Amino acid sequence: MHEISELMTQDHRSCDDFLAAIEKAVADEDWELAQTEFPRLRDALLNHFEAEEAILFPLFEKRTGMYQGPTQVMRSEHMQMRQLLAAAETALAERDVEDYSGNAETLLIMIQQHNVKEENILYPMCDQQLADQLDALLPQLQKQLAGQAKTPA
Repeated sequence: MHEISELMTQDHRSCDDFLAAIEKAVADEDWELAQTEFPRLRDALLNHFEAEEAILFPLFEKRTGMYQGPTQVMRSEHMQMRQLLAAAETALAERDVEDYSGNAETLLIMIQQHNVKEENILYPMCDQQLADQLDALLPQLQKQLAGQAKTPA
């Protein structure tokens, strides 16, 4: 990985794959598989959000002075996606196909719209603004995405 956008976009695709696997399992009424896969999706999404909110966004904001710009919008969307993720997890535990499907579909649409903004606007801005910090930044992000980082409180 040589750029922030490459690393973070690749992680978006991994999250998409987890969501698709769960969707297929639910459609096949394979509840055990769906419940095995769901924590992988949850952890991947939460690690991704944490990598952005605790590492990437603060560096970008400090460098650009933009504290109420695109990063604030992304944080707000992360909050909404966390709520949808929790609702989907509850519905899945209850084996409520309709409720799960509704929450998962809304989550999918929101993720897709969110990712487009990050991949086409925010990540390229981060690549440009934080280019001199990549040697230290990329390993930190990779560690957090893998769920191996302890971020500051």
